[in-house]
Amino acid sequence: MDFIDIDAPSEFNLQYRHLTGEVSTIEKWDRLTGAVLFVIGVVTALSSVGLKMGSLRHPGSGFLPFSLSIALIVLSAILILTRLGKGKGSKPFWPERTWLRPLLAVLILFSYALAIGRLGFPLTTFLFLLAWMKVIEQLGWFRVIGLSFAVTASLYLIFGKLLEVPLPMGFFSG
Repeated sequence: MDFIDIDAPSEFNLQYRHLTGEVSTIEKWDRLTGAVLFVIGVVTALSSVGLKMGSLRHPGSGFLPFSLSIALIVLSAILILTRLGKGKGSKPFWPERTWLRPLLAVLILFSYALAIGRLGFPLTTFLFLLAWMKVIEQLGWFRVIGLSFAVTASLYLIFGKLLEVPLPMGFFSG
């Protein structure tokens, strides 16, 4: 039987917070993110205007950047407008130690990128999956080792053998 975490953000909790006025500072960060993305969209749109736009049938080099920047402007404006009047609560953006798992995820990914050239694809991928599933996903050892081996072997067979992608082999290159 699964236990329900009453502090987890459910639809009921979100509606309750909205009705009572209890709002976390995430809305403030959403507004800030929307503003930054809006500025990036405006700068990109202004920069792409100097390029050839072309037409829908024959787009120029400025057509795609301009179109994407307009989409970014519209979506960031929606994000900002949906968050107006909110953000008066006192809840922190990263409550307690919830920042630890994203930091560990970045460190594990960075370690994988650094090690793959030296240790090779099979060993590095196995260790990466082992660390990811144990530290980030917090699975049991039996499942972690089995899945890590199966996924590493599958990826090696698909990319290394079937598609003949040159993979760094490290210790296994003998």
